Amino acid sequence: MPAVCKVLCWYANKKGFRERDTFPPGDPDRRGPLGSLLLQAVRAHAALATSLLSELGLVAPQEVVLLYLQDHGRTPQAELVRFLGRDRSTVTATLQAMERGRLIVRTPSETDQRAMEVGLTDAGQALCPRIRAAWAELERLAFGRLSPAQREQLTAGLTAVRDAARAHNEEQDTRQ
Repeated sequence: MPAVCKVLCWYANKKGFRERDTFPPGDPDRRGPLGSLLLQAVRAHAALATSLLSELGLVAPQEVVLLYLQDHGRTPQAELVRFLGRDRSTVTATLQAMERGRLIVRTPSETDQRAMEVGLTDAGQALCPRIRAAWAELERLAFGRLSPAQREQLTAGLTAVRDAARAHNEEQDTRQ
């Protein structure tokens, strides 16, 4: 058994999975925890996205912010925090970096001086078509080998996994 499989088996056993439940690379007859495969896919996809974004001088989630602003116009910073689903300090740090890069501008709200509003600069606006092209390339590279039926199945499966995890988390939150 290759060393990486031994490490994965050790980790899986530690987490309560049996060795026969692990997913050795190249062995489709032996199934393992789907979560492990999902994490591998997410990490590979993220690495590919990071590479494509770096060609534009961006890091995640800067591209999401730029596209959101392009689609919605000037936006309260609190709305970006909600949309991104991240804590306020993380979003603030992201926006500060983008402001230093002259991609966005933050100004006090006209209606609430305690709040900040975020808008695109011309440089940020100019990047949006290139971001959309990078996303299309990411889709092509990651999913281009899938048939339309496989894409539909993957979409349905991932949606079900996401919804189940969210429902469980929401249930846990209401108990606390």
